[in-house]
Amino acid sequence: MNLKRLLLTAAITTACIVSTNLQAKADTYRAGKFTVNILYEESTVYVGCDDKGQCIRLEDGTGWRDQGYRGTTWVNGDYYYSVSWKENSNEGMYLTIVHNNKQILREKMVAIAENLPKVDLKWATWCDVVNIKTGQLALRFKPNGKSRAGLNNGNHVLLHKQQGIWAYVTVFKGPNKKVEGLQGWVNSNYLTCTQEPID
Repeated sequence: MNLKRLLLTAAITTACIVSTNLQAKADTYRAGKFTVNILYEESTVYVGCDDKGQCIRLEDGTGWRDQGYRGTTWVNGDYYYSVSWKENSNEGMYLTIVHNNKQILREKMVAIAENLPKVDLKWATWCDVVNIKTGQLALRFKPNGKSRAGLNNGNHVLLHKQQGIWAYVTVFKGPNKKVEGLQGWVNSNYLTCTQEPID
């Protein structure tokens, strides 16, 4: 099923409470237990934090329009985060999260006053090794260079920088403990990543 169609179906069945005028001005919202910031940098950025302070930052949001509804959707692996609203309506905005084509969250978005202090966060990118069918993911001395160790599905790494498909990482934890603390280059096609704020 088309993801936009799925999100749209959910939007049609649920009303929102934020006015259209507020949509244009406010960039910080409450959506249930989440605080959502929509940032307009080089691309549209979604920053969502739960009530425990765990946050995710998603860039390169894709704007869309369908049957009188508009929105922006961000992709994080097999999760889709979408903010949508009905055009020419005062119904407001809604946050929808879809995982594996199944809606797991649908919350009203209530604007938070614009004069709240904003905190500039520093972000760390954490990744898990995934989709290794056979063997291991090579941890290399340089991009496409000699392997120094092998990583398994479930190894948790911190991403420092990226060159094309190659990601320079530090291994933190996972099923093969002997590689913890090692640094090197891996093929990022075998990583699924999220960003978290750091102190």
